[in-house]
Amino acid sequence: MNKFIKLTVIYLFSFLFIIFGSNKFLGFLNLPLPDDPSAKTFLITMFSTYLVKLVGFTQVAGAILLLFYKTRFIGVLMFVPVIINILVFHLAHDNPGNGLWIFVSVLFLSVCYSQKDGFKALFKIQDIKKSELSV
Repeated sequence: MNKFIKLTVIYLFSFLFIIFGSNKFLGFLNLPLPDDPSAKTFLITMFSTYLVKLVGFTQVAGAILLLFYKTRFIGVLMFVPVIINILVFHLAHDNPGNGLWIFVSVLFLSVCYSQKDGFKALFKIQDIKKSELSV
């Protein structure tokens, strides 16, 4: 992946989640509720508890971590549950919704691809020799 494209995708993804994460604290974007009654109930319940602030903090913190090279992989790992939640919510309740979730998901997959070396190291399984096990 070209370095310019990689950095553009990372910075765009970070910018989006700094905006949407900050919105959970400050409430400057008035997004409409979905039509599905179970989706409305879920969102109303989430906004009436501490969970929305926790998700907002995770989004802003992960986005800030993505901006710096040394902390980029930790930022990607922080976004895994957030993106899974977004995907499951929209696929189950608000399909197709506003479509922004598809764009964000594609951006996240691009960011994950740019951090493929970190994932390789994370899932690396080493062979353990029998001689190392004996005491």
